[in-house]
Amino acid sequence: MRQLRWRFAAALALLCSAAPVHPATEVDVDTAKRLALVLVSKGQPNAALFLLAPLAERFPDDPEVLIARSRAHRALGAHDTAIQLARHAFAQAENQSHKHLAARVLAEALASNGQHTRAQIWLRRAGQTAPTEAARTSVQRDYAYVRSRNPWAFSFRGAITPTDNANDAPTSDEIIIGGLVFRDPSAQPIAGIEYHFGGTATYRFAATETTQTELRFSYDGRRTDLEDSATDIDPSIRNSDFSSDRIAFEWAGRFRRPDQPGVYDAALATFFDWNGGDRSQDGLRAIGGYTFPVGERSQLRVGLEVEDLDRRDREVRSSTTKRAALDWSHRTEGANLIQLHFSYADTSSDSAAVAHESVRFRANYYFAKPVMNAQIGLGLDLRASMFDRPLYGPDPREDDALGLSATATFSELDVYGFAPVLELRRDRVFSNVSGFDTETVQLSVSFRSTY
Repeated sequence: MRQLRWRFAAALALLCSAAPVHPATEVDVDTAKRLALVLVSKGQPNAALFLLAPLAERFPDDPEVLIARSRAHRALGAHDTAIQLARHAFAQAENQSHKHLAARVLAEALASNGQHTRAQIWLRRAGQTAPTEAARTSVQRDYAYVRSRNPWAFSFRGAITPTDNANDAPTSDEIIIGGLVFRDPSAQPIAGIEYHFGGTATYRFAATETTQTELRFSYDGRRTDLEDSATDIDPSIRNSDFSSDRIAFEWAGRFRRPDQPGVYDAALATFFDWNGGDRSQDGLRAIGGYTFPVGERSQLRVGLEVEDLDRRDREVRSSTTKRAALDWSHRTEGANLIQLHFSYADTSSDSAAVAHESVRFRANYYFAKPVMNAQIGLGLDLRASMFDRPLYGPDPREDDALGLSATATFSELDVYGFAPVLELRRDRVFSNVSGFDTETVQLSVSFRSTY
């Protein structure tokens, strides 16, 4: 303790250099720890390490001592040492408060060392162990700051979706072609569970005052587990028949002109699809749009899109789609969010089963205030498709689709910043061709990042 007394006096002299040095004052360990942190915050990390040296010898596994030493070494630019000390502090921490502080200090050291992605992971751990709501909010601010300086961004997707029509069967097993009625016993809805998973890696180039561009690589997959009775309906059916995979590469950019209030956006993507394990098609998509404010709380986007699909399984079904879209969003005085979408698309193809025109209207409403501890969103989706040429009878095929959805996000149940999301969706397609008249109900469970 004697050594700690004179080191404490020396630290006080450094902290208050204008005052005369008084005789050594006996101080307890907790006070020495607090003083070390004060010295770091005052820009005197060397004095903090001088004071902490005897504590480090006596208490090498004390989380608070390790945290204070980590902060001091980070202030001196010794990032590797700071990272090592903070990691050791987290391993030795025995309560939530110490784990939270250690994770946060480790994230700070990683960020200072240019390891932004790892820093974001440790900030999520800090958020998970935050002792108070204020500490959690502070972590979210730090996370946003680190993310804004990280050229790399990673996102992951996953959902488990029970469905009553995994095989997309029609509402009736009667198929009418040219006025003749055929019955297909295998054309019956089969219940099952769909597993959706995927992720995106994004690299953002350095932004300027007028330009922000990025490259994205993404993968999305689906696997299906049909109920046991599926083989009774169709003995040849297999779970693998309904698997799908997509790999995509995309360049995207946002641009603005100083003399205009809006923002231009553009994207160019290529993607490759597999269905049932076989290569099905390659695609190329180009998108352009302009978003501008409309009033104080609204904005409107005008967009154009061209998509070219090269079918590997059935060449005749290759197609080109041109689409025009309007998107309007509005934030109410109560902070509720309204989103409206309208689009028109024309798909050209040598196949009468593919060539068609379509219009779509989609509306979403998200409540700002939780309802029974859940963030609620409601959705309406209307689509109409008119095919160019007759194929299944004297008249061209016409489909009218109605989709209804409700989502509930339980932010208070989040784990490491990911909250569970429940979505109930019903889709009904009314078609003048019986084989395409379908009805599906799905309940999806997924997770969404809360920050």
